[in-house]
Amino acid sequence: MSLISANATDKIDSLVPEEELRLFREKRQQSPRTWDFSVVPGFFHQSNPDTDDTVFNGPKVHFGLAKNSWSELVCDLKKLNEEAPEGVTYRLVFCARHGQGYHNVAVEEFGLKAWDDHYSHLNSAVTADGKELVWGPDPFLTEVGERQAKWMNELITEEMQHGFPTITKLYSSPFTRSLQTLTMTLDGIVMRKNSKEDGRWLTPLVVENLRETIGGHTCDKRSSKSIIQERFQGWNLKFEEGFQEEDVLWKPDWRESIHEIALRGDRFLQMMFDDTESSDIIYTTSHSGMIKALLMAANHRQFVVPTAGMIPMLVKGVRI
Repeated sequence: MSLISANATDKIDSLVPEEELRLFREKRQQSPRTWDFSVVPGFFHQSNPDTDDTVFNGPKVHFGLAKNSWSELVCDLKKLNEEAPEGVTYRLVFCARHGQGYHNVAVEEFGLKAWDDHYSHLNSAVTADGKELVWGPDPFLTEVGERQAKWMNELITEEMQHGFPTITKLYSSPFTRSLQTLTMTLDGIVMRKNSKEDGRWLTPLVVENLRETIGGHTCDKRSSKSIIQERFQGWNLKFEEGFQEEDVLWKPDWRESIHEIALRGDRFLQMMFDDTESSDIIYTTSHSGMIKALLMAANHRQFVVPTAGMIPMLVKGVRI
């Protein structure tokens, strides 16, 4: 089995009930926004409705590239932006999911229903073989998760030999598992620890709107800003304006619905398109729930993304 492959929980997590999709579209129309989004077909197999996402293996097929080469994709993206009318722009967005965390292990250990009903509200529990499993708050990657992230580094490095696009902007969820995945995946590619800010290496912008579904689950309560900075000292993290020291969003007795996190995903894309005037190749690292939200916001089809997996999409933004 591949180190990065979807399991039953990943497949369930990717689903969007029709009512949640309807509520998202209805509430998005009522929300202040400056961009409308759609996905340009023909660039990646993941946007093709005929692609079976339950068996799709991105690492085996150049992350889903549907063009003849990465160079062709880059040329086509450049041409689209050069020929775009005023108010229209295109962005290549890589949506990466964090590697396996201890909360993912807990779901498989106790089962999805027991996790949602009970264990997700705890910080830890003892497994059937007597080991303590700790997942909250803000868990780290497991050893498997670290291996997954490092393998993604190898995969991208290999794709660079075939013209993989040069990433020009980085965004990350503030959760430890996402930042670990980002730094391990892109180390030596576009990031370098203890590097000088001389323009050679990129620094990620940490934004709350990329975090996992808010509330209820202890694994989705973030660490303080100070702890995040301490854990990732040397990586030159930048935090969005107004980023709070403590997690003021998480509540133990409330959890975001799918349409609510999709609205948050849309707000991220709104900000990203405003923020990336000179950057057209974007890499984000987040979570299964957030990637589902970003796909909804971009009007992309539902698609399964396993731990440490990544789904690229060519997004067209039209100013409203």
